[in-house]
Amino acid sequence: MAAETHTLNVQQRTGLRAELLDALEKIPTDGSTNSWNDVYVPMSHQQALNPDRMVVEGMRGAGKSFWTGVFANLDLLRALGHPLGIDLQSALRSITASRTIALDAKTAKKNFPNPNELAQLLGLPDVTPETIWSVAILLLFELDPSLGMPRSTDAHDFWQAPIAWAGKNPGRIAHALDFLDERFTSANKKALVIFDALDRASNELSDVSKMTAGLLRVMLDLRFAKGLRLKAFIREDILAQAGASVVDGSKLLNNKVTLQWSQSDLYGLAFYRIAQHSSLFRDRFKDIVGHSWQDINGRFQCNAADEPKVQEELWRALVGSYMGKSATKGHSYPYIYNHLSDGLGRVAPRTFLTALRAALNSASRQYAERPHVIHHEAIKDGVRGASTARVAELREEYQWIDPALQCIKDQQKTVPISKRDLEEIWLKDNASVLQMIENLRDKALVPWRNGASNPEKVKQLRATLEQIGIVKSRQKDGGERMELPDIYRLAYKIGRHGGISTQKP
Repeated sequence: MAAETHTLNVQQRTGLRAELLDALEKIPTDGSTNSWNDVYVPMSHQQALNPDRMVVEGMRGAGKSFWTGVFANLDLLRALGHPLGIDLQSALRSITASRTIALDAKTAKKNFPNPNELAQLLGLPDVTPETIWSVAILLLFELDPSLGMPRSTDAHDFWQAPIAWAGKNPGRIAHALDFLDERFTSANKKALVIFDALDRASNELSDVSKMTAGLLRVMLDLRFAKGLRLKAFIREDILAQAGASVVDGSKLLNNKVTLQWSQSDLYGLAFYRIAQHSSLFRDRFKDIVGHSWQDINGRFQCNAADEPKVQEELWRALVGSYMGKSATKGHSYPYIYNHLSDGLGRVAPRTFLTALRAALNSASRQYAERPHVIHHEAIKDGVRGASTARVAELREEYQWIDPALQCIKDQQKTVPISKRDLEEIWLKDNASVLQMIENLRDKALVPWRNGASNPEKVKQLRATLEQIGIVKSRQKDGGERMELPDIYRLAYKIGRHGGISTQKP
């Protein structure tokens, strides 16, 4: 293929490989940034940045916390307007104040009750989830003294006094939010409050759902506000459960935005991030595809880097056209995306960047003398490394996944596995797997209600695994079989006929 004619000698490959790896090592892995150079905006995410789109949902690692951090930084927010459409530029520049209630951040302790406090506060007379959210929003700003809401004088109990008062004065709290909106509007100002990591509100899934539903109701009441705008980034499974219980919730949810990353979005992100740190990459990019990266105010940009045909041409030059000697082994450009996809066909950006970093590490250690910058076997090592990292990430929010999947390997089963066989494993030995999951209730959002029967637990466990993309159901030979995508299968070392081996050859 034409792209493979751009050959490099060993020294050139080594230099480029080292610079690519160094660039990827400099990319933040925790999703946060204070640098405008780290901000890449896929076309599909532009509406997620619209202050008037109040609800944004996304899988773990889709960018919810990243965009929360960007919205919390007015300097980044103003810079963000430059590459976007005129209407969106205007909307972002109109924001004069930004506040965040992110329950996984250091500020969470002062901006929202912790799970233990929350349980006590919900037990106070007339206190609802809406009460707690309303008070939390009001306390982000300077209050009108005439409101009469007390501040706590107890340094060890910040929330009891104002929330207990608010429970007895729901009308005054509702008016206080309206007055706050009017205050900003009359001053020609706009304040934005961002919510993130709602799943950390409690260790009980039902309470997380209730609190999320409460926030949605507050957002519904304020959806026509002009000066006080609310925007929530919510995990998809939490939103699905909470939204179903909110009367008129469709008025919000029909206008929600989903954070998704296409294959070209992910390559565009990787190439953009690398280009900020690697001159060799920028030069190589120009040599292969004929487009230059332009330094615009200290930030390298190239619109062509987002085009799939350009991306594929560059990738084939770096990796080769195929994942072996011929097309029967797979084409290199879609290969990494396909094998990183979950059961819903999605790939998280951090997972993609982790795979590239691991692939370059493998190429440097084991395939340095091979003719391409990244050998195709190194790509497989990258997918294995990304699988391990992805499962480690998911354990933070879904600790019950380990017992739900590890038992497949323990029973020496392979995938795809029949629905019946999987459920029999979960129910084996007096439902020991289900009991292991139940024992995590104090520190994890167990996917079934407290006191559920075993059949209900099995049904809810399987449904949740499908809903968040861990497993995929398909019909085969007249029966239902559960597929486990490589991004999870490899980390658990569960065998499969075909696909990437769990062990290096």
